[in-house]
Amino acid sequence: MPDSIKHTVVKQENLDPQISKIIDSVLKINEPTEYNDYEIIAKVLFQALNFFPPLYTQAIFGPIRTWIPPHKKDSEFNIIDFWRPIRTANYLVDTLIPAFSHAPGPWTRTLLPPVVQNLFWRPSNYFQQADPLVSVTSFINEQWIYVNGIATNEDVAMMNSELLSQLFKRPLTVVHNQTDSTILDLMQCVTGKVFKTNPNLNDEQSMTEPAVKATVAVLDALKDPTKDRVVLLCHSQGTIITANVLRALQKSVSQIKAVHQAPELKLTLQLNHLERLAFELFWMEAIVTFSDAELDSYLVSMMKKLEVYTFANCADKMNYVCHSTNNKGELIGLPYIENFANQFDLVARLGVLSPLREEGNIIEIDGAVYEKQGGHAWGHLLNQHYLFGMAEYLQDSDKITNPYALQAGDSATVLPRLYRYYDGARPDAYYE
Repeated sequence: MPDSIKHTVVKQENLDPQISKIIDSVLKINEPTEYNDYEIIAKVLFQALNFFPPLYTQAIFGPIRTWIPPHKKDSEFNIIDFWRPIRTANYLVDTLIPAFSHAPGPWTRTLLPPVVQNLFWRPSNYFQQADPLVSVTSFINEQWIYVNGIATNEDVAMMNSELLSQLFKRPLTVVHNQTDSTILDLMQCVTGKVFKTNPNLNDEQSMTEPAVKATVAVLDALKDPTKDRVVLLCHSQGTIITANVLRALQKSVSQIKAVHQAPELKLTLQLNHLERLAFELFWMEAIVTFSDAELDSYLVSMMKKLEVYTFANCADKMNYVCHSTNNKGELIGLPYIENFANQFDLVARLGVLSPLREEGNIIEIDGAVYEKQGGHAWGHLLNQHYLFGMAEYLQDSDKITNPYALQAGDSATVLPRLYRYYDGARPDAYYE
């Protein structure tokens, strides 16, 4: 059983003063940054672009020679296919024509034909990707969730989820972060990365629409008593969304600790809808009678279910929800976080590979970082530039070198934990 649970930094500007007074002793409060939001954006972007050679298009799409057909079956480049003109046209429309990131209202649904509604209103949604054996019930004690990045319509999201399910032989719930056009997706990234970092479902301005959908999906999976492992995979903008999911869990754990010390606060605690969902995940009446150690064990039993694997993590801050001491006396960050990044991926340089990661508190990303370096480390597409290389190594590790190595100074295992799920394998729990 864990001896203690220590919370990482959380923002508390919306907490009741009574709660803040109680939890100050166990939480380290965020210090205000010396930069305002606009200065942060400019500084992070400048540093991301500051590399040589400055081949920015290649940093997203990979070397020009790889753009030319033929491509592997699951390559994102296949979305432009003159033999499939309707699918190609749909993708071009989705990524070029701006749309609202929510469903149309009742009058819009009444007055406008569906073709117009689908063109200008594109809410995020969920869909289920079966495993390669066309099963959605394999590994019933696990829940795998994938959150995609920008410029991803349903066809591209299906390419990504199909390859993930083939690699790990698991069904996935896809939180489809629907594209609202590339331009609006980029704007949504900025708002989710810097401005909308304090989750609140009652305030439309506090979260992006796909972040709400992802948070609900993760909370629902963690709350399911039949699941002992929740694996969250995210790419590009999906990492910004995932960072907000972890902040929601972090706020909930903080409030549980506060109510445990002062149960009367439960009656007066003002929780928004998202916080109520998270609070209900952890809360049960017996918590009031728990000792501090019992409460810590209970919270850890929930948080240790979650594992987060990021590709091209471009969040400003993605922190552990808490730390706990395992039965070996080691201080472990919960949930488990592992990051994969290509050296010359421009998007990764906005976050996990940012030169600013070692300076102050502008970029704070927890977890081991596995980086691909050298001439093959260009490109941002999930399948083409991340999963293909990973799959080649996993399929023939005796002849092919592992493309992703730990960054210098990192103290994790040599090979990524994610590799141990390959082809339906199941590693031991990361926390005991």
